[in-house]
Amino acid sequence: MSNVILSSLLMVSSILLCILALYGIKNKEIPGALYFSLLMLAMAVHSIGYSFELQGNTIEQMYYFIRIEYIGTSFYPTLILLFAREYIDEKKVANKCVLTLLFMINVFTLIFVNTNSYHFLYYSSIALDFSLGFPIMILNKGIWYIVQTISLYFSLFYSVIFFFIRYKKSTGYYRKRIAFMLIGTTIPFITFFIYMLGAIYIDVSPFSYLVMSLFIFHGLLRYHSLAFMPVTYEMIFNSVEEAVMVIDNEKLLVRFNPASKLLFPSLNERKLGEPIHFVTELQDYNFDTNPKIYEFDKKILYFKIVNIGNDKGYIYMVSDITETEQSKKHLEILATKDALTGLYNRRYFMDNLYTDHKEGIFVMIDIDHFKNINDTFGHIQGDHVLIDFSKQLMQSFPEQPVYRYGGEEFAMFFESKSLDKVYEKIETFRKEIEKQNNKIIYTFSAGLAPYTNGNVIKAINQADKLLYEGKKTGRNQIMY
Repeated sequence: MSNVILSSLLMVSSILLCILALYGIKNKEIPGALYFSLLMLAMAVHSIGYSFELQGNTIEQMYYFIRIEYIGTSFYPTLILLFAREYIDEKKVANKCVLTLLFMINVFTLIFVNTNSYHFLYYSSIALDFSLGFPIMILNKGIWYIVQTISLYFSLFYSVIFFFIRYKKSTGYYRKRIAFMLIGTTIPFITFFIYMLGAIYIDVSPFSYLVMSLFIFHGLLRYHSLAFMPVTYEMIFNSVEEAVMVIDNEKLLVRFNPASKLLFPSLNERKLGEPIHFVTELQDYNFDTNPKIYEFDKKILYFKIVNIGNDKGYIYMVSDITETEQSKKHLEILATKDALTGLYNRRYFMDNLYTDHKEGIFVMIDIDHFKNINDTFGHIQGDHVLIDFSKQLMQSFPEQPVYRYGGEEFAMFFESKSLDKVYEKIETFRKEIEKQNNKIIYTFSAGLAPYTNGNVIKAINQADKLLYEGKKTGRNQIMY
C-alpha cells in the first residue's frame, strides 16, 4: 500500500473525527460532550499531521509534521480520562490529583517533542527507512516517551475497565450503547499495543481512529450514546432529596440517584438498562400518560417530568407529598367540620345553602336548658353532652348530613315532600333522648319548615322561628 493511499485514509478519518467533534459541540450542554469533542479534534490533528508526515521525504520535513501531530497526541491521556470519567460518572480513581498529574505529563511531552534535538529525552535517535518503498521514520524511544506511554495506557486501561464494569451492570439497549463505547475505546488500545511491540514501523494508531469513529458514530446515531451520558450533574444526583430517574424512550432505566432507592426500595435489585416496570413500586404507574400524582402503599407521590430533547427520554423528579396532602386534607376537615363534635360546621352549612336543593324539610334543633347544664355541671360536662347528642344524631340519621349550627343548636335537611314523615322521625328521636338514663338528663326542641323552591334562607328562618316557639311554650317538643 503506497503512502498516498495511507495519507488519503488518514484524511478521511480526520474528516469523520471533525464531524463527531461538531456533533459533540452541538450537544455541549451534556456532561462529557465537550471532552468528547476535544478528543476527536486531537485525533483529527494527529491524523492530518501523520498524513503529511507519510508524504515527506526528509527527516526535517517529517519531524515538522510530528510536532503538529503532538499538538493533539500529547493530550490523549488527559482527554481520554476526562471523557470516560464524565460518561461513566466515576471520579474516585480519576480524581483531580490524577488529572493534574496527567495534564502536567502531557504538557511536558509537548515541550520535549518540540525541543528533542537539545536533550533527546523523547526520541533518543531519529532515522529513515525506505524498505516499504517510501520513507518511514525510525524513532528510538527515549525516557519521556516511556512516561507518556505509561500515562496513555493508564487512561486507556481505565476507560476499558470501567466501561466493561458498566456494561456488566447493564441490560437491554443501554447495554448496547455501552458496548459500542467499550469497543470504540478498546480498538486504539490494541493497535497502539501492536505498534509498541515493534512488529511494524508504521504507527497504526491513527488508522484505528477511523474504525473507532465508525463504532462511536454508529452508537451515537442508532442508540444515542452521547445523549445518554449522565444527563444530570453528580451534585444533583447525590445531593437532592427528591428521587431522580432517567428513562429512555424504550422505557429503560438509564440512571437513578441514591434518593430514588430510598423511595423505591426495589431499585436496589435492579440494573441499569432494565425496563422501568421491573421496579415493583412503579408497576402501576403509566409511563405513557405520565400522571403527576401517583399513589401506592399509602404514599402520595408528585412527579415532575422533563422531556430530554427530541423525545430521547425523560427525567423523572419524584417527591413524597404524603404529609403535605394529609395536612391539606386535615385543613379541609377543619374548615368544614366542628372540632368538638365532628359534625359539619355552620360555615359549611351556609356554603351549601345555595346549592340546588331538591324539595325537602329543614330541621332546626336546640338542646333545652343547656345554660343550666353548664352552670350546674361545668363546661366540660356540657361539652360531653354536646358530643353525646351529636353521636346519637348521626347514629339515628346515618344518611342525613348533620350540622352544628352554633352552640347547642343543630340543623338537618331531609329530601322529603312529607312534613308528617319527617316529624315522625324527629319525634321518635326526641322520645329516645327523653327516655335515656344518663348522668345528665336533657331534652331538645325542634322546628320543621318545608322548602319547595326559591328562598332557602326563608325556609331556615321559618324552622328557626318554630323552634323558638316550641321553647317558649314548654320545650321538649317538635313544632311544624
